[in-house]
Amino acid sequence: MNNNRFLNIIYAIEGLNSRLNGSYKDVEGYAGGNDNITFTKKINKKAYVSAPCVKKNIKDFMQNEGYEISTYKKNGSQIVSSSHPARFVNEDIFGMMLASKEEITEEEYNKLDDEMKKLYKVNKKNYTRNITKKRKANFMLNGIIGVNTGRIYREFGVCKAKNESMPYKLETYSDILVGLGNFNINETAKFNISDDTTEFRDYSIKEAKVLDVKEELSKEEKFNRIKTALRGLQYLSLKSNQSNYLTDTMPKVVILGEYKWGNNVFQGLINKDGINIDGIKEVIEEYDDFRNSKIWIGVSSRILNENFQGLKGKLEEELKYYDDIEIGTIKNAFNGYLEYLKKTMLF
Repeated sequence: MNNNRFLNIIYAIEGLNSRLNGSYKDVEGYAGGNDNITFTKKINKKAYVSAPCVKKNIKDFMQNEGYEISTYKKNGSQIVSSSHPARFVNEDIFGMMLASKEEITEEEYNKLDDEMKKLYKVNKKNYTRNITKKRKANFMLNGIIGVNTGRIYREFGVCKAKNESMPYKLETYSDILVGLGNFNINETAKFNISDDTTEFRDYSIKEAKVLDVKEELSKEEKFNRIKTALRGLQYLSLKSNQSNYLTDTMPKVVILGEYKWGNNVFQGLINKDGINIDGIKEVIEEYDDFRNSKIWIGVSSRILNENFQGLKGKLEEELKYYDDIEIGTIKNAFNGYLEYLKKTMLF
């Protein structure tokens, strides 16, 4: 356990008349007479944005930073990806699971680059490869959940048509939404090479040899992959339903700290009343034996929720005797951890 490194994260975004992740009437159990209604995801009457939605937007950021992102395609009744985590950063960071034999046509094969072609064998007129693999996610995320119940509202509108106008309803919310993340630092950019298809593996022995994949990437590449993923969270841009409900979805509050144990010790520290300062003190006292780094707390001055007004000053006063807690802006918090990571990983 001494060498384990898990970055624990809790963060909050502020939704002001937002609808960031849609739902479907059958899921919502809607039995009303008007079918012209659109829903948002929710849990127990709380606003909700799913983890896959968050991951999608972090992947978009990583791709924008120049990293290759794998694509998916339908293969029979399954969806398969490239399953090459050494090359595709999203498969390294967020994991993958494939359990089938993929078959593609000669036309599809000819569109592959030379590296990917090496993985396929000729089978009559088609090409096949065994793609039974499993990789755990190194960046584990929960969905982002509203801190208040009953904040889901229905908005009424009318769509004007030539023959007859159509009324409609849609759901919105205004709330602070909180998410969790755990980042397994040690296992990022590290690959399991094995012919045992019943266990977690990233490559068969033959695949690794053909693709010249080593068990671990360089420390510089490892650091850059982690940095890019964290920047994707720092500048989180959820793109759903933004045309009429434009929302700044970058975190307005964040707490970061690295521990030797994978359980997230920060759960519950951000709530409808702000930050639970007594809870932070409890985390320091009870989990200090497992802590690797300082704790960085970032609070944006742009947050509008009244329960978060003056929060930074209150934190500085209440935690002034705790030398291992740094309080600043969102950027200060992410930069503080990345500077620590760079120092402890590369030097």
